[in-house]
Amino acid sequence: MQINLLSIQKNNNDEFSKIDEHYTKLIKKFCSFNEICVFNNKINQAQNTNSIEAKKSYTNALNPYKKGFCIALDEKGKEFTSVEFAKLLQDKNEITFFIGGAYGFEQEFIAQMHTSIALSKMTLVHKFAKTMLLEQIYRAFCINTNHPYHK
Repeated sequence: MQINLLSIQKNNNDEFSKIDEHYTKLIKKFCSFNEICVFNNKINQAQNTNSIEAKKSYTNALNPYKKGFCIALDEKGKEFTSVEFAKLLQDKNEITFFIGGAYGFEQEFIAQMHTSIALSKMTLVHKFAKTMLLEQIYRAFCINTNHPYHK
């Protein structure tokens, strides 16, 4: 299985990245994992213009990476329990997760996904959402392989 994680963000070396590295190592025991952080001048300029331009710039930056079973993180997406999320990931050859920027995604982009998920009804800081997703991906593998991490 191949899992790709695309996010609109600058590469950072902070406390979140240390936790992310930990979960990435654990995930790689179960599958191939590729993470790409996308942030370019067009995104930077668009975010300083307005939300519509920002969302367009996210779509343009992420469109080339749509491969396999595509899942966008979106506040209006479906909420899953950990067990339901594990079932969603089963029997897929390639899964690509998309985490948008500060303004979220264009509806057009969301419509092109196989599904969209919400990690919570609350708004989460971008970095925390990514860390939470990584932990849930690892937990899903543990559930699907009866690993004792998930009890």
